[in-house]
Amino acid sequence: MFVLVLACAATETPPPEPSAPALRTVVVALNWYPEPEFGGFYDAALRGLYQQAGLDVTILPGGPGAPVLELLAGGRAQVAISGADDLLVRRARGLDAVAVFAGFQDSPVGLLVHDPGPAAYAEVRGPVAAEAGSPFQQFIWAKFGWEGKVELVPTTGTIAPFVANAELAQQAYVTSEPCLAEAQGVKVRFLPAKEAGWNPYASLAVVNGSEKAEPWVSDFVRASTEGWRHYLDDPTVANAEITKLNKEMTVERVTCVTERQKAYVTGDAGVGRLEAARFAEVAAALGSVGQPVSAEGAFVERGAD
Repeated sequence: MFVLVLACAATETPPPEPSAPALRTVVVALNWYPEPEFGGFYDAALRGLYQQAGLDVTILPGGPGAPVLELLAGGRAQVAISGADDLLVRRARGLDAVAVFAGFQDSPVGLLVHDPGPAAYAEVRGPVAAEAGSPFQQFIWAKFGWEGKVELVPTTGTIAPFVANAELAQQAYVTSEPCLAEAQGVKVRFLPAKEAGWNPYASLAVVNGSEKAEPWVSDFVRASTEGWRHYLDDPTVANAEITKLNKEMTVERVTCVTERQKAYVTGDAGVGRLEAARFAEVAAALGSVGQPVSAEGAFVERGAD
């Protein structure tokens, strides 16, 4: 007798695929509208560098008076983009925040003058439109002895008075007014604030002091460094996004700004670097105009890449 046994192979349920680790949410609050001065951050976001680093980054546009450090302190942003001078002043008032990355090694602030015209701050003689009472305005007036000699003219938020008056110098950003003036056919010179001894880091990424040693901060810095380096080589993708987000950033203007700012991004130290000596210089400059601040503990120093 033959017995036929039909054996059915047991159907096994395959183990579930391991789930990808959850991305850490990071809101980056800009202190101005989307512009090339934030190009490296946009590059890192658009090319997926933050995501590869385990971060879900949202870039929050700002504008005049954007309360980025307040957003940071209140937990509504994990990274605030500010300036080294603003950071030191706010730390002196009790804000627990530290810098971790500098988008701009050299300050984009300076004076816009007509060409031909003054080639240095010491040569300025005519009226100067500047933000009255700002640390920069107070610093250059004191350093060059302009009180009672150089007329301080209120700023209007436009370059119209500058264009109309060949004798007028104007406080400006290398990322803005020079390109606007040149687009109107005006020949200009830009006198960097660095040449006057005023040089706070700008587009400075700041985090809460309690977060400074968290792994996500190092991941953010590494991805931002790669993003800025790529942006300097090829700004095409980031600039296309910036022109979509900011209608005032025409293709011509965004191209002009990108070229003008390159040297300010890298400075002498390279992309993103933060140095104790520089913070000490900014603290001293602020102290000279009645803003006593300390640079101690104001930044996280990184090793070489």
